[in-house]
Amino acid sequence: MTANYEPDMPPSARSALAVYRERFGATAAQGPLTVAWGPGRVNLIGEHTDYNEGWVLPVAVDRAVAIAGRRLSAPEIQCVSAHHRGYVRFPVPVEGIETDQPGRARGLPLWGRFIRAVLAEYSLLPQTGPLAGFSGAIVGDVPVGGGMSSSAALEVAVASFVAALGGPGLPPMEMARLCQRAELRAAGVRVGVMDQATSCLGRKDQAILLDCRSYQYSYVPAPFKDTTLLVYHTGVPHSLAATEYNLRRAQCEESVRILAEIMPARSITALRDVTSADLEHDGTRLPDPLLRRARHVVTENERVLAAVEALRAGDLMTLGRLLYASHASLRDDYEVSSPELDAIVEIASKADGVYGARMMGAGFGGSALILVRSDALEALLRTLATEYPQRTGRTGQPHICHIADGASWRVEGEYRA
Repeated sequence: MTANYEPDMPPSARSALAVYRERFGATAAQGPLTVAWGPGRVNLIGEHTDYNEGWVLPVAVDRAVAIAGRRLSAPEIQCVSAHHRGYVRFPVPVEGIETDQPGRARGLPLWGRFIRAVLAEYSLLPQTGPLAGFSGAIVGDVPVGGGMSSSAALEVAVASFVAALGGPGLPPMEMARLCQRAELRAAGVRVGVMDQATSCLGRKDQAILLDCRSYQYSYVPAPFKDTTLLVYHTGVPHSLAATEYNLRRAQCEESVRILAEIMPARSITALRDVTSADLEHDGTRLPDPLLRRARHVVTENERVLAAVEALRAGDLMTLGRLLYASHASLRDDYEVSSPELDAIVEIASKADGVYGARMMGAGFGGSALILVRSDALEALLRTLATEYPQRTGRTGQPHICHIADGASWRVEGEYRA
């Protein structure tokens, strides 16, 4: 192994290499040892706007899912997952064979279905030749069910691993959209593209302003030198498929249909095309709860663009106020918060040194994001450790995050920046 094989690897990638060597060694494998990873993400602001063709402002973080492995001579996949303590084995998906079955593949746990779904999507690309079989070990430190998108991190890691083994070298947004389709195939959830795009596009110390209609993006400086991103897990995991996520999406689509009829002179194909003024003038003709659902998305888009300006000006006080406003809208208009998430935000709002806080992710559990001065972090953690269990009967889990680069891979004897 050359000296330049492991520079700047995330801890999960190093662990995946160790697990692979222990579990598989070189048995029945060909070629150099390869490792790839996809980071988790923190969405600063812009929740439930991505599937409404709006704007989001996420960052990739220094928590990642990694897969290490080698080619196999046989056309099959053999993978172990350290987190799930499981093993899967299945044939390499072939175009036209069992690639049109969304939701689940027989006999596979959800994490195995994510792997298979990525490979199935690759098999449908016109430029793809026969996919290589491989053995792999998966290790991750992205909290599962915590609103940091562990599923997208896994999908992007697998897609990057396939590319490293000689599969098509897709541009970042094409890879993100492939992984988005894989999520629908594996879990049956109609997610937007934000999670996968952030994992592919992340850049250290920068946020990503992503237009989820055009898929255009730009970077916004977010150094946060004296500020910490604290993700505080409620202890209540969320499952997108088991929540009302798909219902919220359907409600947004119904709001668009009605608003397009109300304002026929306008081209309204998504809530992205609606303004707050539109809702004030014509929104009362939307039945409850459609008006509230639409109002959240419309005002959240406005908050994203205001947050970009606040970041560019280095105005963390304004950014924090936008986070609090986002949480109130998600709680009251979109109704995807929970008592635990509300408790974290309320406790944080009364602590010294906190700029802002809000629930993060799909909701109904998961985590809250807190933007806090680094010199006030320890006091905040002590307060949360005391008050959160008293109020909820649950134990929370803090995750201190830093903004990191996006997906990458390393091949034994090579280095890919």
